[in-house]
Amino acid sequence: MCGNQVLMFSPVAERCTCEKAAAKWKAHDEAEARKKQEAEEAERRKRQMVRIERLLGKSGIKKRFQQRTFENFIQDTPERRRCYKIAKSYADRFAYYAAKGEGLYIEGTNGTGKTHLAAAIALQLINEGVPVICKTSSDMMADIKRGFDSGEVTEYEVLKAYKEVDLLIIDDLGKEQCTDWSMSTLYSILNDRYEDMKPTIVTTNYNTDGLLKALTPKGMDSSKIMAIISRLRETSSVLTMAWKDCRGN
Repeated sequence: MCGNQVLMFSPVAERCTCEKAAAKWKAHDEAEARKKQEAEEAERRKRQMVRIERLLGKSGIKKRFQQRTFENFIQDTPERRRCYKIAKSYADRFAYYAAKGEGLYIEGTNGTGKTHLAAAIALQLINEGVPVICKTSSDMMADIKRGFDSGEVTEYEVLKAYKEVDLLIIDDLGKEQCTDWSMSTLYSILNDRYEDMKPTIVTTNYNTDGLLKALTPKGMDSSKIMAIISRLRETSSVLTMAWKDCRGN
């Protein structure tokens, strides 16, 4: 204190306002904001993965397909190499596709590697910390029904997990038992994901007409199923894998 003058000391140094310093501080602030955003995103993914495991178990990939990686996918023909490249690019650039809500629609005949590529995408992304659910359509419906029938988890919680997961992979669409309830449930999940721009990957042995027939309950109107297929194809790159069954070879 000098006379009536009081000197105030700030614990934080004032920022220089010159052009060079301002540019440095701007870069510093942007880097700090990115770090904070990345930390928040990592925490969100961690919470989502914990919730998925509590409700559904780890990802849903069954033991046989836990070894189906990109490294051991057979690329012995131009068609198989093309499909491999598309699937691998999707996994490598997932953030880009996820931002657009874009998935994959993998159709084709039995034993051509559709599930292998879908599982390979799931395994790569899970190893990178991305929350993924990979289930057959039959198992998915069984999970939801279990929530409906039991007191362990609620149907709402299970549906929420399927609707909000970063990537949902539905394997063998069209193989499940079709009822008005199952198709209404499937529509609810896929429509919410469509509106929220959440990417979905499906594999199916059916072409569009065959899938429409397979998913429409007997004697029921097919408009809801048409809407499901339309949304899937609109928001997905279509990958057709139709060649000789390679299982056992």
